[in-house]
Amino acid sequence: MAFFRLWHLWHSMGRYVRAIFAPVMGVEWTNEALLEALLPHLRVLPLEGSERLSLENFVRLLLIGLRSRRILCPDFLELRSFSDHAAAFETAVTEALRALRRELEQTDAPGVFDAVIAISSTGNLLPGMADRLAEAWSDRVRPEALLVDVNNGGCTSGARGLRLASRLGPEYKNVLLVVVEVPTSLTDPCSTDRANWQGLCTFGDGAAAVWLSDEPAPGALEIAQVYSWHSGLPELIRWRYGSNYYRFDVSDLGGFEQKVRNAVFAAIGHFGWERGKADAWALHPAGMMLLLSLAKKLGIERQALEPSIRHFRRFSNMSGASLLHILRDLWISNAKDLRWLAMGAGFHVEAGGGKVIE
Repeated sequence: MAFFRLWHLWHSMGRYVRAIFAPVMGVEWTNEALLEALLPHLRVLPLEGSERLSLENFVRLLLIGLRSRRILCPDFLELRSFSDHAAAFETAVTEALRALRRELEQTDAPGVFDAVIAISSTGNLLPGMADRLAEAWSDRVRPEALLVDVNNGGCTSGARGLRLASRLGPEYKNVLLVVVEVPTSLTDPCSTDRANWQGLCTFGDGAAAVWLSDEPAPGALEIAQVYSWHSGLPELIRWRYGSNYYRFDVSDLGGFEQKVRNAVFAAIGHFGWERGKADAWALHPAGMMLLLSLAKKLGIERQALEPSIRHFRRFSNMSGASLLHILRDLWISNAKDLRWLAMGAGFHVEAGGGKVIE
């Protein structure tokens, strides 16, 4: 009987987003500025003239339009050894955690957290980020707190973190979810592989954090549903070993967009979502064409798609941090019924929905 009561408590307990922290960090780089910085590296690659020109035109195509990203690694084009890349990631993480702490101290967050979930797909640290948070914020993280690092979730990592945090047991009353992504620490301007350059032109750095509580409050976002779908395309998006570190890679560059679209549409069918049933959507900004395709599939009006497009134009794709930034923007815009959807390595689709408490 005691076990049943505990099980019932766990499954009936709500989890509420009480605050989302989304600091703007790093140096802004426009498409134009990035192209200007990349061209000298492209022109000294060990390629024949026609191959070099083809790759340069490919990069120019990726950087068409008014789009920016934030970069936390000032020397991202000069990283030439494993230690260079690893140190750049660690320095960026330290800067991001400081920025998140500053935002945390300006809100009515709880005195202490019972659990910390730290996420990144673009580097690795020992001790991990959760332990570093506990050490740096010893006044806000209990000594007996659950400290978990979850790595390698790719662009779905923020949504996966929300799902994990919302399903913790009743002893974890206040949970802090932290996502730090530093794709520029993976930069390899010496590679001739097109997928490497696609990653370099697509991603930007960023971080976000979420306070989740078991106590509702006016204005809190109640997580009502979470969904997950694994499509069985493990090679589609991956890290590959470059000359001295990991770098971005895809298994089928020519068919990449169609495979992503097919996998996401299959997942949406599995979730059973009805068209146009939410007034606010946070869609992971994997690319403009995919966003437009998703909007058509889900019956989303262009106006509801605008927050995701606006984020993409300002920050590009910050991997797992992007979705949390978009959710924060929707939340403070007084949206009441929210849905979110992210897609990434695995190939994996993660989604959810919730309502803001009046």
